[in-house]
Amino acid sequence: KQWYQRRVAITAGLPQPQQLLSLGLSYQETWSADFKTAPLLPVPVTLHITNCYNTSLTVMVTANTTAGRPAPPKDTLPFMWSGVVRHKIEIPDHVTRSVNLTAVFSTPGVYNINQLSVCVARDTGPLPQLLDSTSLLRVDAL
Repeated sequence: KQWYQRRVAITAGLPQPQQLLSLGLSYQETWSADFKTAPLLPVPVTLHITNCYNTSLTVMVTANTTAGRPAPPKDTLPFMWSGVVRHKIEIPDHVTRSVNLTAVFSTPGVYNINQLSVCVARDTGPLPQLLDSTSLLRVDAL
């Protein structure tokens, strides 16, 4: 499995810059599928969220390939998320929680699965963050 790690510093609305969350994706990098017998390939993806702040945080995760994102790079293909695609999680201070997701692919190719948005809820409004690095997954045909 590949472990993707990205640290997120959320500064909007805070008196001084502080890191609220550490985010990471884990998934198997390469898959093979026979799309003639099974037209869809479901792939498990886990988002790991660590609360780095000194108080409990409410975090909202949305798995979406289009909302608030630019078009995928030309060398990657579109895909879809399946199952529960929105999660609201209470994370105590200095604790890590995991969110299990399922990405679904219908053709061989290279995909950027980093299509998630994460928001920290606050009384003054949400602080949105996108995981803006590339996390590639390759699907090969059998």
